[in-house]
Amino acid sequence: MQKRTLIQTGLAMLAGGLLAASPAAQAQDYPARPIKFIVGFPPGGSTDLVTRIVAAQMSETLRQPIVVENRPGAGGNIASQFVAGSAPDGYTIYLGTLATHGINPVLQKNLPFDHIKGFTMISQIGYYTNLVLVNPSTPAKTLGEWISLARKAQRPMNYGSPGPGTSPHLTGEYFRILTGVDLTHVPYKGSAPALTDLVGGQLDVMFDNLPSALGLVQSGKLRPLAITSRERIAQLPEVPTAIESGLPDMVVDAWVGVMAPAGLPQPILDSLHKAIVSSVNTPQVRSRLQERGVTIRTSTPAEFLAYVKSENEKWARVVRISGAQGN
Repeated sequence: MQKRTLIQTGLAMLAGGLLAASPAAQAQDYPARPIKFIVGFPPGGSTDLVTRIVAAQMSETLRQPIVVENRPGAGGNIASQFVAGSAPDGYTIYLGTLATHGINPVLQKNLPFDHIKGFTMISQIGYYTNLVLVNPSTPAKTLGEWISLARKAQRPMNYGSPGPGTSPHLTGEYFRILTGVDLTHVPYKGSAPALTDLVGGQLDVMFDNLPSALGLVQSGKLRPLAITSRERIAQLPEVPTAIESGLPDMVVDAWVGVMAPAGLPQPILDSLHKAIVSSVNTPQVRSRLQERGVTIRTSTPAEFLAYVKSENEKWARVVRISGAQGN
């Protein structure tokens, strides 16, 4: 009887030891199979292209295929829900954005996932700045001059955006709050038709992402009055920031960063963080991202989490004051 008890105790201890070692063993072998990199937007867009550039280098770093999987719809919420419900084993990662984790959670009620508790923040990758854009026929040459013209106008100034709840939409509302300029939002289905109308003179101003508008700026079809990042950017070094133009709080970064489901084991989190940061900072990846208007900015998981929370506070205030609504 005593011998059987000892055997049972030994087996229980062995099983307990194996179970306790299981996460460490998994982390030691990680990654042992291909990784899915989820994108909440269609193929060919700026978010998709950033993901594919980073995924290709991460695949080399981790020596495993990384398969980019597009799950578009509902402003990224479909993909967010999928990732939040996935296993926290390191084989599903996600490119979160200002839209998916900064704006959607404060603009849309009763989302079927918790954008903080449902995710492990790994690292930011970088951000796009927004441009304050006008038609070249506009007399104003600076942001200050345009604000003066708008305040003297006998009508609201119309601004276009890719759609309700997008970064350019909320940037316009933020600008209205900070300046007191009377603005009317005109939503479109995507940046392209809105930019076309701005070029054609049907709109007064736009606050669009750099990748969408850069070609029109470089061709002289649109005039940038300011950018919304804290510092000037390499792609348009002559364009001042809104801060330089007299709006110290007018900072909007359309950021992107890598996330995973909540509960990611620390060793796997460490491996992914190292792979992301090293991949983003290789010369070829930096160059390709910068060509597409991305300013590189990596972070620790704790820094990323704190940043997302601060973005939620900022955009919740904008939504509350402006009364902005999504789709």
